[in-house]
Amino acid sequence: MKLKKILITTVITGILSTSFFSCDDYLDVNDNPNYPTEATLQTLLPSIGATTIAQIGLNGALIGSMWMQYTTQGNSTNQYNSLVNYSLTVSSYNTFWTNAYANTLPDIKILQQKAEEEGAWNYWLVSKILEAYNYHFLTDLYGDIPFTEALQAKEHPYPKYDDSKTVVYPGILAMLDEAIAKEAAAKSAPNPMTKEDYYFNGNIDRWISFAKSLKLKVLLRDFEANKGQISALVDAGGLLETDCAMTAFEDAINKGNPFYEYNIRQLNTQENVRACHTFTEFLIAANDPRIEQYYEVTNYAKSEIAAGNDVTVRDIYGGLPCGTKPSTTEGDEDAVPLVKSSRYLQAYNDPAYLMNNAEVAFMKAEACARLGDKAKAKAAYDDGVTKAFGRWGYDASAFIAGDGAYAFKDASLTDMLGCILIQKWVAAAKANTWDAFFDRNRTGFPQISRADKVRVSNITTGLTPGYELGALVNPGNTELQAGQIPLHLLVPQNSSSYNPNAPEPRPLTEPLWWQVK
Repeated sequence: MKLKKILITTVITGILSTSFFSCDDYLDVNDNPNYPTEATLQTLLPSIGATTIAQIGLNGALIGSMWMQYTTQGNSTNQYNSLVNYSLTVSSYNTFWTNAYANTLPDIKILQQKAEEEGAWNYWLVSKILEAYNYHFLTDLYGDIPFTEALQAKEHPYPKYDDSKTVVYPGILAMLDEAIAKEAAAKSAPNPMTKEDYYFNGNIDRWISFAKSLKLKVLLRDFEANKGQISALVDAGGLLETDCAMTAFEDAINKGNPFYEYNIRQLNTQENVRACHTFTEFLIAANDPRIEQYYEVTNYAKSEIAAGNDVTVRDIYGGLPCGTKPSTTEGDEDAVPLVKSSRYLQAYNDPAYLMNNAEVAFMKAEACARLGDKAKAKAAYDDGVTKAFGRWGYDASAFIAGDGAYAFKDASLTDMLGCILIQKWVAAAKANTWDAFFDRNRTGFPQISRADKVRVSNITTGLTPGYELGALVNPGNTELQAGQIPLHLLVPQNSSSYNPNAPEPRPLTEPLWWQVK
């Protein structure tokens, strides 16, 4: 079974049910809350919050996790073969598009109209920021998208696709500036907003910080053109210091983290998503304790420990080669029995992120490095590593010390950017994995190894000569050429088949305007 779409309604209905907050007077589970009979601010905002995360928290997390080689397809199952081998078509993952254009963005439009009528600028501000976020995610995934004529079915039944660089990105920045300008009005709005806001519980200061941080992310897509704005934004401060994530999940069907719900609770096997050796070997080499937060201990190690036998770290955490399905039979060449590879560690209450605080610190570090301020770049980098470790309750001080495994390197701009972006890649694990994918295609970090041979699966005491730690590897089976990775998704079939203004699908390896050539 190939994952070409998910049951959006199932996930969203679960997320929006009354037991989600155990508040019977809040939402009526007997109605579809995404299409309430009488839309109110108090029903629309949670709908928008939930539908925003429904696809990003499932397929976004899945694609980012596998393409950035935190995980790979298990060697005893087949659920995500086409994904790890880059075998995508115009029918692949269309739900990003349909979820945004059919659910989230229409609800945002309705909410903004009602909020303006009622003077509820707090609701309006949050919806405007989420509108910018959704459009930003869409244009980063697809490039040119319907924007100026979107959601106007009567006037524009076949909306044009606007140019991402000259129309969509400036439009997103304008949305964020509009939202930031409404800060005072939002704080004095008469309509209370707490539990309706799944991310910040109505805290406008945090939404403003999130808007500024999202603005920095957008501006970094074209550093040279936006250098002055980036410098001013970083100098002004006020960027996000906390995570922007949905956390109020329950251990019940359709009420947990979206990726967990699909991959663990709904599928007929839990063996699909396994540790990828690209990431496990990087963490093992650095003796990084976060590995225990990402992967389950192998069944082999559990049995050996129970028997009182010694085990190595590679016995405890076993990764599979990216996109390769070695035999599961002990004794076969390059075999990895199922008991010797680690499952990806998932839980129903895993946060579903829009942005994390370590990511923001690394954006600041990148900006300062590009602006030539090594001291500020190092300070922001150290802050990012510290926050990334702190998310899991670990101390990063030994790692960022002068002789630490993650000490800042500032001999050149390339060294600084490589150092910053590799740690940003590490920090995105189990958080904003899709952002790591966008960053890789924007900056070239992590690099893609040119080695002919990566670590083979039966080497447990070391690495194959020439193996490059911290570099992505070519999948064992791939639709693309060596050294290539998808740069975006294809224009969805559900648009290209009905909208005559839809462009011809751009080849997966043709860069978008902001990506490295």
